[in-house]
Amino acid sequence: MNPLAERLLATMDRKHHWAYPSLTGPGLDRGQLLVHFRHEYATYVRDFPVLLARALGQVPPIEAVRVSLAENLYEEQTGRLSGTAPHPELFLRMMEGLGFSRRDFASDDEGAGLVAGLVPEAREYRDWLRLRSAGEPWQAAVALLTIFVEGSVNERAELAGTFVRAHGPEAVLRHPLVVHYGCPPEAMELTRAHAAVEGAHRGDAWRFLEHVPESGPVAEIVASTCEEGLTRWLAYRDAVARQMGLVRKAA
Repeated sequence: MNPLAERLLATMDRKHHWAYPSLTGPGLDRGQLLVHFRHEYATYVRDFPVLLARALGQVPPIEAVRVSLAENLYEEQTGRLSGTAPHPELFLRMMEGLGFSRRDFASDDEGAGLVAGLVPEAREYRDWLRLRSAGEPWQAAVALLTIFVEGSVNERAELAGTFVRAHGPEAVLRHPLVVHYGCPPEAMELTRAHAAVEGAHRGDAWRFLEHVPESGPVAEIVASTCEEGLTRWLAYRDAVARQMGLVRKAA
């Protein structure tokens, strides 16, 4: 295997947080849910299309990479590839399905109001993503967004074909917000959109490594950037879990 790909997969193997069972199971109250989702929205969901645009703006004339990023950006900002709507808008519709108000996710004209309420680790992670997505080398910015941020702990299994994400109605009906918290399936357009397009996006994310040296200075920056992303993401998730009042169980 490409040694850089193996390093990135080793990072993704650890993209799992101890609070994940609580976030995907029953038992959270509305206050805890709101803390979690406000942070997800303000930290990266709302502005993810902008982050993709920053990375795309640096890519040299490599058509395959530019087209892949442009399609990803187009879907995130418009939802038209999946026949839905902008993904940040779909997120808010999902929140309304849970009974929250859009006012719970509102900010001032500069976008600062919502961000000001984030735990420090979330603001630091958010600011770092904004900075790094526009930083050189472009390969590190693209890998950070498309492999690390959009990817999951299932990357290795998905690439091997041993993990297949749910699609269509099954993806919605199995979602924890529907199963445990009564979110109406019709409010889960974001899940439907992800199920429709993310499989292709995952393949594109890893194929992009064909345009990155397997070793050397650029490969090192790509790997270390994603590893730093993991460190910052775990710190962010730890801080949000503390604010939610979740306690890590002893090993």
